[in-house]
Amino acid sequence: MSERGESIPASPAERETPEAIAAAVCDAIAAREDEVQAWAALDRGALEAQAARLLARPDWHDLPLAGVPVGVKDIFDTADLPTAYGSEIYAGHRPAADAAAVARLRAAGALLPGKTVTTEFAYWRPGKTRNPRDLSHSPGGSSAGSAAAVAAGMVPFSIGSQTAASTIRPAAFCGIVGFKPTLGRISMAGVKGLAGSMDTAGVFARDVAGAGLVAGVLAGRPDWGRVGLLARPPVLRLAPAPEWGAVAPEMRARLEEVAEALSRAGATVERAELPAGFADLCEVQTRIMAAEAARDLASEALAHGDRLSDALQTLIETGKALPPELQEADYAARDAAIARQEALFGPADLLIAPSALDEAPAFEAGTGSPDMSRAWTLLGLPSITLPAGTGPGGLPLGVQFAARRGADLTLLQAAAWIERHLPDVYD
Repeated sequence: MSERGESIPASPAERETPEAIAAAVCDAIAAREDEVQAWAALDRGALEAQAARLLARPDWHDLPLAGVPVGVKDIFDTADLPTAYGSEIYAGHRPAADAAAVARLRAAGALLPGKTVTTEFAYWRPGKTRNPRDLSHSPGGSSAGSAAAVAAGMVPFSIGSQTAASTIRPAAFCGIVGFKPTLGRISMAGVKGLAGSMDTAGVFARDVAGAGLVAGVLAGRPDWGRVGLLARPPVLRLAPAPEWGAVAPEMRARLEEVAEALSRAGATVERAELPAGFADLCEVQTRIMAAEAARDLASEALAHGDRLSDALQTLIETGKALPPELQEADYAARDAAIARQEALFGPADLLIAPSALDEAPAFEAGTGSPDMSRAWTLLGLPSITLPAGTGPGGLPLGVQFAARRGADLTLLQAAAWIERHLPDVYD
């Protein structure tokens, strides 16, 4: 196992000319872009301009992301790069201003070489991106390009989003770390929404320290970027939900292997029944997402309904048809579950679960089921997926962990402890 979390990737800005910086970043991307197709837009000229502005800052060496290239999912507005939200409706669209998260990346010294591929409006219809581990398979979605770009070594970090499983699932499929903070910790201003009460920014990295660094920049939490190991072995709770019935046998077996390895390393792994009020949250999330998509994409549905994919049109129509009484009941069920999160966690620091049902599906089969993350996203819990070896098809498997709302630092520290104590998983 390589040492993780001890350094930031070398900055191309060490070359200290805009042209040399842009050349280094573009060469890293070009090495695999023709086959992986992780990028929706790349602009070398814009990258050189960013590098020139960075080098003109007298303090640039001291910035947390000084000259480090970061991929940005194409639902985050960027003033110097096109933002199409994964839809032909917005082809060539140039926002007037950066999204808040993009502005924070730039302020921290990051360089944005382009925009990474997203599914249509961060929902279902896949883009062109392939899984770098096996090009015949999906990288997951909706943050497909963001996960693939990091997994392929094009950039050390990228940002994406999650409304159901759009950070956790693609990170797991591509064999990297994906971190989704507590709902609301990172501003979604200037991000095209799908379901406003659940949309959350996410981060992709090669290790926990990197994920904490970038998420900390976005959230204004520098302590996340200095994450160390939890002072004691974590207490984990495994409480299967009904949707676990669809988990592939090999994924179940790997989860048990991880739990056993962590137990041997000193962690406490307890098993519990899912408390009352938590069993139906997957279905609740599905309905709330449909209702809010019908609201948040009202303009596109009205003006360009025939240009939306069949899947997205169906989601919007489903949301419109939901009775008001059912919508209120769903929000009430969510709020009640949030209020009772202590019953879900008990004495545990973290919950543990599969990151996805199985290995990545074939490219033609779509981006995979989001069911393993729906409930935790609905509740706004911070969650992270860590690589957990490979399945029988040779593709990555991931195990995810969640902490209480607001316990992001605890999650990162515990994840760093877990990362350190699972050498057999990473080798």
